[in-house]
Amino acid sequence: MAETKLPIAILAAAGFAETTFTDTQKTLLARGRTVKVISPDGGLVQGWHDGAWGHHFMADEDIADALAADYDGLILPDGKNSADTLIENVHTKRLIAAFMAAEAPVLVVGDAMRLLVPAGVVAARRIAGAAEVDEEVARAGAELIADQNLVTDGNLVTATSDSSSASRLEAFLALIEAQAVPRAA
Repeated sequence: MAETKLPIAILAAAGFAETTFTDTQKTLLARGRTVKVISPDGGLVQGWHDGAWGHHFMADEDIADALAADYDGLILPDGKNSADTLIENVHTKRLIAAFMAAEAPVLVVGDAMRLLVPAGVVAARRIAGAAEVDEEVARAGAELIADQNLVTDGNLVTATSDSSSASRLEAFLALIEAQAVPRAA
């Protein structure tokens, strides 16, 4: 029987880091993965590129309708404006908490690490040191690893904005592939 692969969710609001998003999307598609964009912004969500508004991208699902069980993993791309919007959305907290409770792979980049705090999932977690979120995440009980741009702790991959797109996606995809391996009863 062929293995069924669920899509990978990218949660983004207006102002996400467009390069992070497009690099991630291209890599996943090249690997044969389906990607679905979840957003509170309706049918289109706008990126942020080089200090200005960037391109619009289609959103596949409204955040209010999204369920963690429908996806193999969750990616939260960098972007201060996106994080500022998502942190105020009650469904952001619900969705992130559901992925973490299910121990599904979650990749969080840069400013998006702030979204882990209201979801209540950072206490006692090892998190990549990102200057833009250090104080807030540390107050929530995370152990910041200041000298590392990429940290994997269980099902959670955190990466600073300075980390390489390739390395963070490899870490995330390794977690997805490990979950796809049948386990002995």
